[in-house]
Amino acid sequence: MENRNKLLYILLYSFVVVFVLIISKGLNTPQPGDENVYYYMGSLISEGKIPYKDFFFAHPPLQVYLIALAYKIFGFKVAILKSLPLASTLISSFLIYKIAKEKFGYAAAMASFLLFIFSYSIMFNSVFSFGVEIAAMLLVAGTYFLWNKNNYFLSGIFFGFAGVTRLLSLVPIAVILAAVFLSNRKKFFKLLPGFLAIFLLVNGTFVLLFGQSYLTPVYTFHLMKSLGSSENVKEYLDIIKLNWVLFLSASLFIFAKEKKPIGILVLISVIYLAFLMGLKKIFGFYFILVFPFLALIAGYSLIQVFQRLRLPKMWKVAISTAFLLIFTLNLIPDILFLERFGFAGFERGRDLSDFINKVSSNDTLLFGDDSVVPLLALQTDKKIALNFVDTNDQVFASGVQNLDDTLTRLRGKNILFIIRNKQGISHFASVRVFLSKNCEFLSQFHDEIEGDYLVYGCN
Repeated sequence: MENRNKLLYILLYSFVVVFVLIISKGLNTPQPGDENVYYYMGSLISEGKIPYKDFFFAHPPLQVYLIALAYKIFGFKVAILKSLPLASTLISSFLIYKIAKEKFGYAAAMASFLLFIFSYSIMFNSVFSFGVEIAAMLLVAGTYFLWNKNNYFLSGIFFGFAGVTRLLSLVPIAVILAAVFLSNRKKFFKLLPGFLAIFLLVNGTFVLLFGQSYLTPVYTFHLMKSLGSSENVKEYLDIIKLNWVLFLSASLFIFAKEKKPIGILVLISVIYLAFLMGLKKIFGFYFILVFPFLALIAGYSLIQVFQRLRLPKMWKVAISTAFLLIFTLNLIPDILFLERFGFAGFERGRDLSDFINKVSSNDTLLFGDDSVVPLLALQTDKKIALNFVDTNDQVFASGVQNLDDTLTRLRGKNILFIIRNKQGISHFASVRVFLSKNCEFLSQFHDEIEGDYLVYGCN
């Protein structure tokens, strides 16, 4: 038994090494995206600024404070900042293995681990700081202490931290709380205080300090986003296609003889996936929170179905080999795609940074597209005007921030205004009017993946 444990852990660590090699390019490559917003916000907090008071932030506070801590210690080091989601992913995978091993056995544990860590979306998102990776880790930790250790209060603590990282985590947490309440009231009243101790303490503190300035961006804003139903369906189907091995394996629970051991996991997954369908707008990384539960279902179901097959040993070996071959053949193109496109980096990033340094003075501020301006500000050591980092078009379209007022406050400032032709705030007519009246077009940079970046000088 001890030798088998050692062998399995050697295999686990070997797979982790392979995983890190696969995503290593992404770990060291700056890219356009929301994570740059959080990196710049982390720099603001490290300087003493406070979210919700000094700048707009549309999520609960835990993630951005963790980034601020890393920024305070190491400064702007891309690999260090990207290590936060990477470490969260690896911890989640280890806990998934532990949960499955203790509940379902070694074979199911290894299957769950592999199906989780080598899913396309997990590999891709493991080096992007969207916050869901941290929330997923906390959810899995809470599940482990609830399900494997019967430590309900500690489980609730982890669920509470997940809830103050990303609000989407409240959906699986609510399902778990309801299930425990219906099955055992005594255990429920051990679980609930741990959750409320963190969730109410953090939210209550920020509400007391900032009132609507906290409630509006963190809660109200997400209810006011514009509809995107057709895009939602496409995003949903894309996620299933990209991670078809995981979804197909999880669907085998239908054929499992004993469904009770994974009943709560299936319930969490079904409700969460149905909930996403009802959102006004979804993104691929929203699905990360359900992947640990799908992986546990998939690992258990695969082994259950396999054990039910009344076939000669040679046939079982052949089927196992065929599944591993399919898994590997699916993994190889995923790796190649990540290498070529997923982790391609910011093609014109260095050119834009050099241009900013060339045409700017010490007092020049940056403003514009939220996916690149925060990154360029960090790379060139420039400040973002008004500390307005998150200029996502939904922030203005929802009405939680007034675009005309923001543009009025920008007038007269020495600003480099950077927009994209494909997306973002450039779609607003008032932005185009502001640029034509108050700014001079300076340069255009074409990026094969991201489109054109337009740089304006404003005074």
